[in-house]
Amino acid sequence: MTEKRAGLSAMTLKYIAMATMLVDHMGYVLFPWILWLRCVGRIAFPIFAFQIAEGCIRTHDRRRYALRLLLFAVLTEVPFDLAFNGQVLYLGYQNVLWTLLAGALVCWAADWAQRTPDALHLLAATAAFAGAFWLLEVCHTDYGGWGMALILLFHLSRGNRLIQLAGLAVFCVASVGGVSIELYALVSLAFIWLYDGRRGYCSRPIQWLCYAFYPVHLLLLWLYARTVDGIWYLT
Repeated sequence: MTEKRAGLSAMTLKYIAMATMLVDHMGYVLFPWILWLRCVGRIAFPIFAFQIAEGCIRTHDRRRYALRLLLFAVLTEVPFDLAFNGQVLYLGYQNVLWTLLAGALVCWAADWAQRTPDALHLLAATAAFAGAFWLLEVCHTDYGGWGMALILLFHLSRGNRLIQLAGLAVFCVASVGGVSIELYALVSLAFIWLYDGRRGYCSRPIQWLCYAFYPVHLLLLWLYARTVDGIWYLT
């Protein structure tokens, strides 16, 4: 009997997403003239979006899951604004955790509508999606309404690679309004499709460290840009 080869666990996917996100943000904050860093960074968001879609199904406590996303969305805002805009508080652009939180909420709304598939529930879930899409676009969250839509697409298309490929391609174009380096995000599917359903080792401290990585690495990048050899473009 041939033993089935294991793929990537959820934690391995998370580490890949975190690593490529770090490369992306290093490119934006420290080395904006090195384009390939931003290209590598396109891999990160679809993996995070996929993991939110999976997390919505696998979490044992939706309330705590949503509250964790909300907590770190709030905690990340100042480091995000410092790293990307050089201001303690900038209202014109918000961090991606708001998009991820909205994605989780609309996934649960879709699940609710599917459990009672009548016109009223479908209309309510559609209204929730449309309202969240509009709010994310108005607030200019990172990846905005299209990022939320990608999370929902992954949630509703589990196992359907053709839909995932087509949906991600549409996201790559629609999220930036045309063809760009965002198309490198399609590479993320090579990792997502290797996911084998395992969680991987994740203790409670590791879980919180993964959440904290986002605001902490942004703050460290900003501090580095402020203090190291001749990089003063944020002043």
